[in-house]
Amino acid sequence: MTGGSGWRLAAVCLLVIGCRQVAGTVFDIPPKSGEERPATVARVPAASPLVVSEDTVRPPIEGTLNADSATAMLPRDHAGNIDWMAALRDGVIKPRSAIAGRARHLGEPDFRFAFDFYLQGPDSTFDAYFPHSSHTEWVDCRQCHGPIFRYRGTNISMADIFQGRYCGECHGKVAYPVNSGCERCHQSLPMPPDRAQPELLGTVTMRRVSLDSAALISDSIGNSAGVRTDELPPAIFPHWLHRVRFRCKACHVDLFEPRAGATAILMKDINAGEACGACHNGAVAFRAGFGNCQRCHVSNTLASR
Repeated sequence: MTGGSGWRLAAVCLLVIGCRQVAGTVFDIPPKSGEERPATVARVPAASPLVVSEDTVRPPIEGTLNADSATAMLPRDHAGNIDWMAALRDGVIKPRSAIAGRARHLGEPDFRFAFDFYLQGPDSTFDAYFPHSSHTEWVDCRQCHGPIFRYRGTNISMADIFQGRYCGECHGKVAYPVNSGCERCHQSLPMPPDRAQPELLGTVTMRRVSLDSAALISDSIGNSAGVRTDELPPAIFPHWLHRVRFRCKACHVDLFEPRAGATAILMKDINAGEACGACHNGAVAFRAGFGNCQRCHVSNTLASR
C-alpha cells in the first residue's frame, strides 16, 4: 500500500466512525448493544413527492354541495375515517395551493418538506410516526411553528393531545380524530379495521360580534346598507367544502388565524376583498353580499343536511 493510499484509507475510517451517530439517526441504523435508542428516529419518506397539476379539469367531487355525497366519494383509512391524503394521491380532490392573484409565503405554493420521522414511545410499538411531507402538502409551516410547536424539544403527551393541545389543535377538529385513528401515527399498533364512521369535520358556526341588537349596524362596523343583520342566522362555514378546492395554506395564516375567535370577519372587509372576500368576489367564487346572504347565513338544520 502506498503512503497516499494509506492516508486516504485512514481518513475514510475516521469519517465513518465520527459520523456513525449522525448516520444512525438519518438512516435508522440500529444502535450497538447497550446503546440507548435516540429520542427521534429519522426515516426516509416512503412516498415520492406528489405532482399536483392545477389544471382546468376539476374532479367530480367539486360538483356537489351535499355533504353525504362528498363523504361517499372520499376514501377511508384502516379505521374508517376519511383519508384526505389518499384522496389527494388518487386525484379524488385537486385542491389549489393558493388563491389566484394572491402571493404565497416563500413563493412556493407547492412546498413539501420531505422529512418524516418517528418519535420514540415507551417501546417500539408506540413509536409515533410524523410525516412532515403529508402535513406540508396542506399547511404552511407558520401554522404550527411556533404557535403550537417549538422547532425542537417539545414534549408531547397523549393527555395533551386529548385535551386539544399540540396535534389536537387540528386532529379531531378538521383532521381524523385521535381517539379513532391510533394506527395513523402508531403504525405498529394492531387495531381492528372499520371501527369508525367517516365524518366531514370542521363545520363552524360563526359567533357574532357583540352588538346592541336594537341598534342599526353602521357602515363603520360593517354593513354598508345600515340595516339590521342580527335577525339573520349566524354564518356557517363548512371546512370540507373549501378543503376539496383549496389546501389549508391557501387561507391560513395570511387570511385567517387558525384558531376559533382569533379573526374578526366583517362584511365591510369582505366587500373590500379581504377575509372571505379574497375568493367570494364573483370571480373565484360567488360574490358575498345581498342576494347571496342565504349561502352563508343558513340555519343549522339546513346546514346539517
